[in-house]
Amino acid sequence: MILAPLWRLAWRNVWRNGRRTAITVSSIGAGLAALLFGQSLVTTIQTQLVDKATGVYVGHLQVVGKGVDDYKFPDKWIDDPDSVERAIRDLPGVAAFERRIIATGLASSKTESAGILVVGVEPEREKEVMTMHSYLSKGEFLGDEPDGIYLGRKLAAQLEIGVGDEIVIMSSAVDGSLGAELLRVVGIFDSGSHTFDASIAYVRIEAAQRLLAVDDQVNDFVMKLENHDEIGTLKRALTAALNRPELEVVTWEEVDPELVGIRDYQDALLSIILFVIFAIVALGILNTLLMAMFERVREFGVLMAVGARPSTIRALILAESAMLGALGAALGCAIAAALILHYRASGLELPIGDAVGFFMPFDSVLYLRFDWGKHAVALTAVFLTSVLSGLPPAIKASKLQPVEALRHV
Repeated sequence: MILAPLWRLAWRNVWRNGRRTAITVSSIGAGLAALLFGQSLVTTIQTQLVDKATGVYVGHLQVVGKGVDDYKFPDKWIDDPDSVERAIRDLPGVAAFERRIIATGLASSKTESAGILVVGVEPEREKEVMTMHSYLSKGEFLGDEPDGIYLGRKLAAQLEIGVGDEIVIMSSAVDGSLGAELLRVVGIFDSGSHTFDASIAYVRIEAAQRLLAVDDQVNDFVMKLENHDEIGTLKRALTAALNRPELEVVTWEEVDPELVGIRDYQDALLSIILFVIFAIVALGILNTLLMAMFERVREFGVLMAVGARPSTIRALILAESAMLGALGAALGCAIAAALILHYRASGLELPIGDAVGFFMPFDSVLYLRFDWGKHAVALTAVFLTSVLSGLPPAIKASKLQPVEALRHV
């Protein structure tokens, strides 16, 4: 049997029982659509989580002192930061970078006090590396004023202060003394994150150095890369360029392992969903083709009697399973594409914003994106599962004996 007639016959056989075919195709399409939509949703969430984490605090790469207990709060001092800066400047692929000082302290107003995390930054570079300036609610971001402080809305409310008010920041200096700085609030930010808005304050790096009684030492260098995919290569290149064993170059994944855990959990969940969909597809097609085979035993006997080979029977049934898979895949892709395009334009509001936003800024309205790589893998896997599901009935039908098949009622 030549190829074109075989496919025409397979197409007629598929629609011989239209209701059963519609149910099978619908189940494949619904499962694939759910998977593709889930991939898009998870990719959008993961992308935003990484963008927010690297954009508000962590960066793509950091240089810290070796032996730091928690990369988020580096407590080792980097001597001769100018040599580190030269190495970073000479590294292609770094879009922007800055020096920082990070320390815990106590903020006191005239009436209240609160524990805070003081982040000393270089204001102009901070705008190029991080995005906290974009959450400005009142006043302005750190500028030329040497004694300015930029803090969160909830921290300002707790201290009962506003723009223009003065507060005292105290922290343990490197020499063991108690450092103190009188600062004026120049701006208040509202990131939507409880952790950031209630506990973090930004000052100029010079003010942080005065507070901690250090000269030009810093706690870390944080970098924004032009291409995130090159992070491993740039880490190795910078480590070699620094050639300072007392320093360590770390990626955002090392700085924020909790975020990596969230990403891995989501990927594992998608894998489970993919397996369930495979099972649904396989069982649906297997059931459809087995029922069709038993209904057509006599038909197969006639085909064999007029010269059809067992390989032709197998090819016919596999063609039918491929058609069912293709129809289901087309339906699933159409449904998923319509949903993703709709929510890419209008946005999908999820209740997870408040939960995630407790720890970092997070937009609860998600604008979905396609993940072509994952979509292609899912589509290929579902189609191959459809075809392979036709193997058992195809093999069973090809082993029928023509005489016995013709007697089948």
